Amino acid sequence: MNKKLKRLQIVMLDRHLAGVEISPRPSDGWLRAMRRALGMSTRQLAQRMRITQQSADRLERNELDDSITLKRLRAAAEAIGCQLVYVLVPEAGSIEGTLRVQAMKKARALIDPVNRTMVLESQGVGKLEEKIREKAEEFMQNPNPRLWDE
Repeated sequence: MNKKLKRLQIVMLDRHLAGVEISPRPSDGWLRAMRRALGMSTRQLAQRMRITQQSADRLERNELDDSITLKRLRAAAEAIGCQLVYVLVPEAGSIEGTLRVQAMKKARALIDPVNRTMVLESQGVGKLEEKIREKAEEFMQNPNPRLWDE
């Protein structure tokens, strides 16, 4: 993928994510919370899904312990008149932010050892943080799998 296309992809995804409002999952899970808010029993959910009531109870528990599959959660959502929406939200607030954090980490990992060696020889790199930022910018210009190598 060329650099311009990658950059466009990042910008478009970040714009899309900017409109996403994330709410924490209710303590009893989305499925149970929505079902109860709608006044629906687990028996009724089970009937709509054509499963046993015990299976419907298990679905709600599985959501809470993160062992439910997207397929089963989607089916349950549809049974209560909802749609399943999921999204991956970068911890750094944006894809650009996540790339910047990783680029700085990678740049520091590359430059710090060189600087230490040169300092021991009284030839320090000088302006260490500036050099790290410059290297990070290089990584930002062309994000690729090497950026994520440990």
